[in-house]
Amino acid sequence: MEQETGTDLSIALPAQPGSVAVIRQAVAERAHELGLDRQVVDDLKTIVSEACANVVLHAYPDEPEERPLEVDLARREDGLRLTVRDKGCGIQPTGGGRARGLRMGFLLIGALSSCFQLRSRRGGGTELTLLIPLTAN
Repeated sequence: MEQETGTDLSIALPAQPGSVAVIRQAVAERAHELGLDRQVVDDLKTIVSEACANVVLHAYPDEPEERPLEVDLARREDGLRLTVRDKGCGIQPTGGGRARGLRMGFLLIGALSSCFQLRSRRGGGTELTLLIPLTAN
């Protein structure tokens, strides 16, 4: 197992549309500070945008008062570990466009990361953890 060099960034904001841009910018700035090349930063911004938008759109359908969206970024020897989590309803099977939209997002995330893991529990939130290579493919 690769060693982490520590959590480089930890953000907790409400799951609202404006939070996606704030998180994307903070993650990009931290990646630049870590010396990553432009293509890796661009891929990271795409992944963060997609994952956070899924939380905003799907995690909290009942409009609760609190809508936590948490993002952690940690450098590892073999890449950046990005974790996006919520405390929403979890991923539930449904018909229509929602399943298709999630599927397309996961295809994009899978194409830009070296691996990812999705954990979801009905009513217990969702956590997406992925590894982004330090150099562009």
